[in-house]
Amino acid sequence: MIKKGFSILLLVISFISGGMSQEREFFKRLENLTITEGLPKEILSSKTVVLVKVPYKSKSPEIRGEWKSITEVAQKGFKKSGIDAVAYYYIDDIMSGPEAYHVFLDAFDDRNLSHAAILEYDGTEYFLTLLKLQDRQYLIKENQEAWQMKGKDLKNMMEDLYRQAANSSLEKSNLLIIETPEYGQIVEVLDGRRSDFYDLNFSSDKLAVPMFADTAQISQVMKEYPYEWGFVEENIDEKELRKNGYQYILYFVHSSAKSVKDMLEYEYNSNETAFVSETISDGKSNITSQNINASVYKFYIKHIYSKKNFIGKRWDAGYTWQEGLSNYIINLRNELIRN
Repeated sequence: MIKKGFSILLLVISFISGGMSQEREFFKRLENLTITEGLPKEILSSKTVVLVKVPYKSKSPEIRGEWKSITEVAQKGFKKSGIDAVAYYYIDDIMSGPEAYHVFLDAFDDRNLSHAAILEYDGTEYFLTLLKLQDRQYLIKENQEAWQMKGKDLKNMMEDLYRQAANSSLEKSNLLIIETPEYGQIVEVLDGRRSDFYDLNFSSDKLAVPMFADTAQISQVMKEYPYEWGFVEENIDEKELRKNGYQYILYFVHSSAKSVKDMLEYEYNSNETAFVSETISDGKSNITSQNINASVYKFYIKHIYSKKNFIGKRWDAGYTWQEGLSNYIINLRNELIRN
């Protein structure tokens, strides 16, 4: 028997109220999976990545909740069931931005991770989805087949998973499964030189701005950008941008402040519990203290041909994309525009 998956879209939309289009499309597809009674055919003979999502610890600002404790329960169940869960990631890190997403997927390919276990907790119930990774852009295809279960007790759910696997006729060749969860490494997303400044050539070349959110809202913030820019489609090939006269492209990373700093290769003390975001305007410094687990947006500009990434001189991330983009532009203007 095949049926539609249980509705979890309201759950995840509450998690990603400020999410970008790629993230929303992923969760939309997750809600509209075609659910089968049997496990994915090769899940007991292949490697699986586990993607985890839990409620925010705080909503203003959004602070990531503690998520690793449930992975310990899950790993015991996966091992007993014969599912080789080799790496655990928090979903926000995977969906943190266009460049970051593809670097994470390359890491999945390097480890031959062909299946995913998506483990979500909404504060009351757990949701577990098992499926094959079939789409490069959104991880899963529209109406893709998957196996799902939900419940209030994760340990009992994992016992049910074990019984499902034990009673199946699937090939079982995962013999060396680790005892405890292994957490996937946060990738460094910049594929070229990292520059802690702004390029003087911004003034003479056009900047491509992907339509990652409402274009009217983006335009409102971009009014402060002092040079030429234009909208482009998301996920457009960078080579096409150069053909259309663009030499630079605007990117962002959106995840916990700690994860964003790791992805963009910032140095920080491992004992820090908060980071200081700073903007300089009219010679005045404006600072905001951010919990390392707070969800933030950090923007940067990439030179398409040379792949140089212009991060800026200061950590200027914001809690919303509007704030993060505005902070970046304010600091850029302060450095490049002299009255």
